[in-house]
Amino acid sequence: MSKIYQIFLTCGLVVMATLVFAEQNYAQLQQQVFANDAILKSLQQSQSAYAVNQQYAGRLNNPTFNLELDNLGNSDLQELDGPSTMIGLSQDIPLNNKLKLRKQLAGIQGNNNQFEIVKRQAELKAELRACLSNWYVATQRAEIFSTESKLYKRQVNILTEKLKYGRVIPSDLQLSSALSAESALRHQNELKKIQYQKNLCAKYLPNLPNQAIDVPLDFKFANRVSLLEQENVLKTQLAKTQLELAKKEAVPDITVGVGVRNYQETNDKVFLVSTSIPLPVFNRNKGNIAIAQATEANAETQSAWANRNAQIELENKSIEISNLIDAIKQYDSTVLPAVDEHLRIAELGYQAGKISLLEFNSTKQIWLEKHLGRFDLWLALQNQIAALEKNYVSHLDQD
Repeated sequence: MSKIYQIFLTCGLVVMATLVFAEQNYAQLQQQVFANDAILKSLQQSQSAYAVNQQYAGRLNNPTFNLELDNLGNSDLQELDGPSTMIGLSQDIPLNNKLKLRKQLAGIQGNNNQFEIVKRQAELKAELRACLSNWYVATQRAEIFSTESKLYKRQVNILTEKLKYGRVIPSDLQLSSALSAESALRHQNELKKIQYQKNLCAKYLPNLPNQAIDVPLDFKFANRVSLLEQENVLKTQLAKTQLELAKKEAVPDITVGVGVRNYQETNDKVFLVSTSIPLPVFNRNKGNIAIAQATEANAETQSAWANRNAQIELENKSIEISNLIDAIKQYDSTVLPAVDEHLRIAELGYQAGKISLLEFNSTKQIWLEKHLGRFDLWLALQNQIAALEKNYVSHLDQD
């Protein structure tokens, strides 16, 4: 068994053995990202304010204190009742269930903030998956380039020995040396890219693990809710409530008052009860009603559009992900073992003088392309899952 095949077989066994650990570790990293995100913290802290707003939104306005001094300094009225003092309270009483609608409106505003929390969590999940996946792929590519570089170095050593005995031409050694240097440069650049990707991940996690983790492929399509669809549902609920409230606001509130009047000359006291009802001669709320009706119609149209498109997009994404998974399985089961074996035989054949340098280099190029292609597929799969995590959630409760 060749060293190349041994390396990749060992890597495969290690990945399988640490799969469960990777899933647990990844879930912990997600929670750390949530805990460190300032925007998410701000939204979560705001939720308590929306709860207080809903609590007080359905209450009456504060009562009005009234003080009235009458018949002061008018000598013509002194012989009558004399000066009087009135003290009272008045209260606006909303009609047509306005208080309940105002409380309902405040509740919808709180739901919108809760939605923003879930949306932010979904964004962080997607960004973390993309970041860690690129970091992991960079480490795997570096291992592939390291194996390729070692292969070229062995080839240069063999050619150097053969050149001493005149069994190869100098141009073969020159070409192999140049390709070896190029391979070593690719490996060095990929090592730098590992650090580059790790630095990007540090934006989300100040305390990163020492090594990149194999990000689990744990997305489930069942019971998924489109965030765009849910956003339009909330907009529709808000628009309907605003329209109903605008219609109710067209009916003016009544004002009820109670008080007591004291006559100074006789020290008599009388109790007063008053009621005032504005006359709705000018309906100034027609503009608000018209705007609310247009907003509701627009929200319902967008909600229907989002619902239809979300189902189509989710189904298409499931097809794309299924195709990528099938391709990766095929690479792991047939393509990579085949190219590993072909490279092993080609290396032995070149050392024995059975194939030319051009044929051997062509075989190495195929081996390199297939191994890199496997992780290109894996990264594409992770990007597809990240896009779904950003736009679809399993529920609308906080994680």
